[in-house]
Amino acid sequence: MKRWIKHTFWALTLSALLTVPVLAAELSLSFDKQGTTAAVQLRDVGTDRYAAEVTFPISSTQSVQFQGKADTYAMTLDSAAGTVTLYAASSKPLPMSGGALDLGTLTVASGAEVSGTGKAIVLDQSLNRYTYADTAVTVTRNQTPDAPDGDSSGGGTSGGNSSSGTPTVDRTPSVSVNGAGGKVKAANDGSVTITPDAGYQIARILVNGKEVAVTTRLTGLTAADVVVVTFEKIAAETQPTFTDVRPTDWYADAVQFAVSKNLFQGMSATEFGPNVQMNRAMLVTVLYRLSGETAQSGSGFADVDPNEWYGAAVTWAQQNGIVQGITSTTFAPHNTITREQMAAILYRYAKRQGTVQEGDASVLSGFADADAVTPYALPAMRWAVQQGLLSGMGDQTLAPGGFATRAQVATILQRFLTSAQ
Repeated sequence: MKRWIKHTFWALTLSALLTVPVLAAELSLSFDKQGTTAAVQLRDVGTDRYAAEVTFPISSTQSVQFQGKADTYAMTLDSAAGTVTLYAASSKPLPMSGGALDLGTLTVASGAEVSGTGKAIVLDQSLNRYTYADTAVTVTRNQTPDAPDGDSSGGGTSGGNSSSGTPTVDRTPSVSVNGAGGKVKAANDGSVTITPDAGYQIARILVNGKEVAVTTRLTGLTAADVVVVTFEKIAAETQPTFTDVRPTDWYADAVQFAVSKNLFQGMSATEFGPNVQMNRAMLVTVLYRLSGETAQSGSGFADVDPNEWYGAAVTWAQQNGIVQGITSTTFAPHNTITREQMAAILYRYAKRQGTVQEGDASVLSGFADADAVTPYALPAMRWAVQQGLLSGMGDQTLAPGGFATRAQVATILQRFLTSAQ
């Protein structure tokens, strides 16, 4: 079984679904005339859905790719069963088109056929689950020819030209793979999609001989551009495997990152505790590990024992102006940390590192509860939102007083550290 996934912060996970009655729905696959690229839509499942999962049969699971339109999207291939499962989740309602959920674009090998019935699951904002068994799968073919895409695997270049009746500008760039380890596909709209094989990751991307940031999708290219991609094998995992973190969970990549950097440890040898609320001592300890520094003396907080596991971290954070305490003598290490407290502590840490770019004063104006941000935390919240570390909760709110989980903090730290590189 193969899995491929894109992670994004605050996306909903399908693991928390509740049991409800089985319903009926329709999965629509609208293929281009070449029969290789299809728009995927889920009909008759209602509106304001925040997550969806669809499974359907396919005659070949080779060369299948999925480009979702949600914050988080994923694909699982079961070659033995001959099925494809697509996942989509967002912190806001999934995109709609013509009254149907618009999940994204599926690309299959030429000649692959989809037939039979499938199944689907969707979530509303409250994570209520709706199950659709024996989902009808409707396949349609576009009568207007689409321009073929360039496709390169294991070397070589390719491009495509529009074959429609109306002349169009072909912007398909030339693409090639340096060695092996994945696929590179170019489209005539000037975009390039890069898909590593299982066990590989993108090592380097060159556009016209110049190295660019590693990403799975390039846009804005022209037919004159040349893209060369190098893949590399992923090193064997040495970190623990947690039973409560699945590869399809939106926070899986962030947890792997945080543990590999020794910023987080598991709650036990087999459990990470992604949904456990983060307390103040935990966050300060994570930043203390990140700093690589040592504390000089006691913190002066009456409720912080220097011999506790967090004692040195709190001392270091106070000495360096990263924490100020609930009062001048109280730190409250076991209090659950709020989103604005987390932003303030990370903001002070970033200022000490010299990596802060102050957020614009208007950056919070689009959130309905911007006035709920405590004045001391305003600069930090503006910075965190403008840097993409914090986002809204899907209902145009920031929830500054809401509690942060270990999974959420791991994701924020991954974004903070990778953006600073």
